[in-house]
Amino acid sequence: MMCTAILVLCVALGLYFVIPKVQNAYNIYNEVSAKTTTVENAKKQIEDLKNKKAAYEKEERVSTKPVYKNELATPDQMSSFGVMFEDVIQSAKYNGLKLRSISYNTAPAGDVVQTNMSMDYNVCAISMQLIGNYMQFRSYFQDIYNYPYLINLDKISIVPYEKNKKILIADITVILYSTKNAAQKLIAQQAAAAENQGDEAVEGTGAVASPDATSDGASPAPAM
Repeated sequence: MMCTAILVLCVALGLYFVIPKVQNAYNIYNEVSAKTTTVENAKKQIEDLKNKKAAYEKEERVSTKPVYKNELATPDQMSSFGVMFEDVIQSAKYNGLKLRSISYNTAPAGDVVQTNMSMDYNVCAISMQLIGNYMQFRSYFQDIYNYPYLINLDKISIVPYEKNKKILIADITVILYSTKNAAQKLIAQQAAAAENQGDEAVEGTGAVASPDATSDGASPAPAM
């Protein structure tokens, strides 16, 4: 009996000292687990912020691309687009697209730069009809997006070829911008001045009716 009592007492004393330590260890484990979860969440938030920052910086670089300036450009504004014009067309061919037709317009209606800043910048809208597959168009549009100077992929219309749905026919408009040189600015200023003078001349050419004329244009009868 004495041995049993001593054994029970030892077990009781052991539990008395062990249980708090076990509880403390369990609490520490829970605390570490909670902190680990918090750290993992923080890491994920930091990673998300980094990704958002990278995406924003990429978008910012695209939206603040420099406007192309050709130092060798002549007074003819088309000379300002020499390299860009070739880049847009050659990129289509490089990506395997077939060029069916092409035209350009140096005063595209509705373009914000043409409407508000035509005295400082040249504008050229290139309209093309291209033929190719999905992968070729995707690669071409990516090249346009990554172009180092400011250009605008303005209009896209894509339809599948009736005899082969894998082949696409696209009508697209790419708008190029370049900075006017001094000669081009002078020509633009002179053209604007001449247009204003023409408008003023038209507004000032009203017919003045003769005081002796009747309302129907006939001469008045002589007084008797």
